[in-house]
Amino acid sequence: MISLSISTSGKYNSVAIYGESLIASSTVESKNGSTSILMNSIDEVFKKSNKNKNDLEVVYLDIGPGFYTSLRIGLAVAQGICASLGLPLVPVNGLDALSYAAHTGHRKIYSIIDIKREEFAFCTYKPVPGGVVKSSEPEILNQEDIKQKLSEDNEKKLVVGNWQGLELASIKDSSFVKLASPEFVTADYIQNLGKEIFRSGEFPNFNEVQIAYMREPDVLFSSNNLKQEVNFYD
Repeated sequence: MISLSISTSGKYNSVAIYGESLIASSTVESKNGSTSILMNSIDEVFKKSNKNKNDLEVVYLDIGPGFYTSLRIGLAVAQGICASLGLPLVPVNGLDALSYAAHTGHRKIYSIIDIKREEFAFCTYKPVPGGVVKSSEPEILNQEDIKQKLSEDNEKKLVVGNWQGLELASIKDSSFVKLASPEFVTADYIQNLGKEIFRSGEFPNFNEVQIAYMREPDVLFSSNNLKQEVNFYD
């Protein structure tokens, strides 16, 4: 099976093509989001892979949380591809993808994603055989809230995601806290969890996929501003 994975939730655009294993990938900086940069990255990985776009069978998409405009661009491009080729679009939550990639057998996982305005999407997970399960509901916290949660929790924990944007000097040397990778969401992590969701069959139609932004956007504008013809045929 040939799949395309897309992540545009933060300051990087990340895309990857997988078969049985990774075939080609690209991660480029795009702090404010750009449809042309994303489409160029997708074209690049297809050229590197020597694969035909018509061989694609599924697209996995990072639906956030993260930067609103960047997420909207990723969604618009992914839906355009799926509409052009008649493919399923599997939405993957970035917090879940980070924790799934980092799971260990003995540490609780704190998953953190920067959503701007000095706020962070936050969720905790506990390891189970073969993966993780949520141990709290996702919430929006500021830096002080996160530091307080880390300080008050005496369980061993793994902190993943955008923790470098936090001032954690006072607690990072604690034996209960380990700052770890992954430090941001990439297409590889979206692929790893997305294929499990695809196998379950529990995902919506491509045109019903929604962003997990968790709050109102910084600026409201017409979705027409993001529309661009996605010519995805060779």
